[in-house]
Amino acid sequence: MTTIPRIAIHDYDYDLPATRIAQHPVIPKHDAKLLVYNEGIIEHDRFWNLNRYLQSEELILVNNTKVIPARLWVEKSEGVWIQLFLLKPLAHDWSVWHVMVGNRRKFKEADRLTINREGEVLNIQWEDREANTIRFSSKGRSIAEWIELLGEIPLPPYLNREVEERDKLDYQAVFARNKGAVAAPTASLHFTTDLITRLNDAGIEWAEATLHVGAGTFKPVTVDFVDEHEMHAEQFEINLTLLNVLLNRSGGVVALGTTACRVLESLPILGAKIILGEVDSLFVLAEDGYRADILAIPTREALHALREYIASQGGVIRGETQIFMIPGFDFRLTSAIITNFHQPKSTLMLLVSAFVGGDWKEIYAAALANDYRFLSYGDGSLLRGKKKITW
Repeated sequence: MTTIPRIAIHDYDYDLPATRIAQHPVIPKHDAKLLVYNEGIIEHDRFWNLNRYLQSEELILVNNTKVIPARLWVEKSEGVWIQLFLLKPLAHDWSVWHVMVGNRRKFKEADRLTINREGEVLNIQWEDREANTIRFSSKGRSIAEWIELLGEIPLPPYLNREVEERDKLDYQAVFARNKGAVAAPTASLHFTTDLITRLNDAGIEWAEATLHVGAGTFKPVTVDFVDEHEMHAEQFEINLTLLNVLLNRSGGVVALGTTACRVLESLPILGAKIILGEVDSLFVLAEDGYRADILAIPTREALHALREYIASQGGVIRGETQIFMIPGFDFRLTSAIITNFHQPKSTLMLLVSAFVGGDWKEIYAAALANDYRFLSYGDGSLLRGKKKITW
């Protein structure tokens, strides 16, 4: 029987003063503080010196998702505004979305919201009000173009401030090119073109995947035991190039952010499910990371199966992952994670603990004692995992 470990969430709490939540990034971004953890040793530096702590020819996996301006305000009638927070597209042309709606009671079942710009019209109506899905229709611009025109960057709720013009650049990673996220893969925000050049000169290699970060990344754990938490799912896209790169390596990979780690660790699970004949839906369930039959399939064998499947699908596949990494999860590809400092009692805090064990307490205590800035616009860390990846 599949069992997600039963863990009390209160064991992953710590005191985070509001004054330690960064409101803006440092400029230049590569001047952010960097905490380095390796085999129980903690060092302090700057992201600019990241090359000192990476091994020659080490591979960094980046998430190339791009944040869309997912928060839209639509005037229904004079003085009556409806706020739409786009959560996940349900159609390839972005015509149907799962949303959160502000002032929902004013947006009735039969209502049609209309926006007119320079003679072009966008219509918005409920697809299924009970399911919180809406439909966009337009004879002018594409839906993606309308969203770019009308939307604003959806800052994390804990920043508790209005969006500023600078957030359009600040809250977008230099790797961003595949539109679809409603939250940034924030570890990537520390990287600049100058830092990338510096890492290239040091012999660092790169690979890309896409995980469209959803609003669920901010969803708090409100239950006492984490196995009762409903983990959010996020859409991914992976290609043959990534699988070829991974299969030609002899060891682990540095995941740039928890989102890159989520898609990376989903790969052997997907491959194992293909071997087991579970290919009806490319969906990694929260409990899949703890299934004995999946874990029994060697990582390389699983990746070969996934590679063959991707090749049969034209070289690219898309699916969703609900992967839930908590203490007890077996990391199979990730040797290190570059990540920011996360909220207390969050699923990201659980992921960090799963990766470095109980040392997370010393890591976070050291960050607080050394004036690190926390959360999305804050400083970051390079964490080496407890497990030495060999496969």
